[in-house]
Amino acid sequence: MSKMNNQILLLLALPITVSAELPDRAANRHMGVATCATSQCHGSAVPRDGSNVMQNEYVTWTQDDPHSRAYEVLNNDQSKAIAARLGLRAAHTAKICLDCHADNVAASRRGDKFQVSDGVGCEACHGGAENWLSTHYNVPTVSHADSVAAGLYPTENVKDRADLCLSCHLGNKTRFATHRIMAAGHPRLSFELDTFTELWRTAGRQPHYRVDADYEERKEAASHSYTWAAGLLREGRQRLALIIDGKILGDGMFPELALYDCHACHRSMKTVQWRRLPRHGNAGPGKPFVNDGSFVMILALSRSVSSSDSEPLASALTALHVAGDDTVAAIQAAARDLDAIFARIQANLTDQMVQSRERQILGDILTAGADGEFLDYVSAEQAFMAVQMLAFELKDTSLQADLDALADALENDERYRPSQFARLLRNL
Repeated sequence: MSKMNNQILLLLALPITVSAELPDRAANRHMGVATCATSQCHGSAVPRDGSNVMQNEYVTWTQDDPHSRAYEVLNNDQSKAIAARLGLRAAHTAKICLDCHADNVAASRRGDKFQVSDGVGCEACHGGAENWLSTHYNVPTVSHADSVAAGLYPTENVKDRADLCLSCHLGNKTRFATHRIMAAGHPRLSFELDTFTELWRTAGRQPHYRVDADYEERKEAASHSYTWAAGLLREGRQRLALIIDGKILGDGMFPELALYDCHACHRSMKTVQWRRLPRHGNAGPGKPFVNDGSFVMILALSRSVSSSDSEPLASALTALHVAGDDTVAAIQAAARDLDAIFARIQANLTDQMVQSRERQILGDILTAGADGEFLDYVSAEQAFMAVQMLAFELKDTSLQADLDALADALENDERYRPSQFARLLRNL
């Protein structure tokens, strides 16, 4: 490949937007959950009328949000065992655990009421409140944009929210659940932006927030299908960036096996269950391959929103897997090629485009599944979340029984049967 072509690929692989600085990296001090918890702010026992927010967000967080228990988890027996296997003194004091299980900002950036034991609190997602805590409620005098300028993190922006969630639910160069951590007992990570947002937003008795007319007037309100599509591309590019960089947390290991599909290696030892998949270059038994669940969904998405990219994308995805038998440089080069295609699709993606083609996208996913493209568990898992979201957006209640059957087929990854899943998608 010519030097000019290499330069073009590198330019395409650069992020197309400037994202907000993540809350753990921004300079603002984090004042602590207690500063949001009074009954006149976000600590009301019930939602209040006449306000542009519900004002019971703190109560919802404490009672129903798993993030509020993220630190508490570090004290259970499973976490203690993981810490012991990793040679850590304790999980609840170890930086590699606290970075995702708490709002682990530097001591110099902690206010008087800040407590790391609060777990993943308000400011872990909404940003250090030092400069907006005393002003953000004064609407409309102080606009949402004013608060963002003062350090409030723009979670309503799909790409910024994706970067925030992925910083823990996938990881980045500074915090990552490595294969060593998972081998010590940490659960497998899985993520899809729209599904996880809705599971979190609607957890428990009260939603965390409502997307109503007031919300839409003050903030961005993307559709579920666009959130899904843009989130996939963000996740895919972040995963490729970790491969391209080659080093995670400075341990120098490459490839970092946590970026690979767990089920490529971890199967029952009593039966031979490996399968040849065309997109993996028909790899034989014993060869691990990159976790490409989101990549396969982007491939299905491309058939509807960027058809000219679908064949090059499929070829580039196979090339990434085939490069696994070659050198580190070859894997990284293949990742750059694939990322260039993702960047092109990302640059042209719009909410209106995705919404107008929801039924076509659903059809493409079902066809791919019926053709056996989701034989591996991670892609089947991603396919289910996409199909469920699209059925909801299309208001097709007739699919509920089929969706329940798909969910049951994925309930236990060790008992997943690819032929059953493909049959269910054919029925749909």
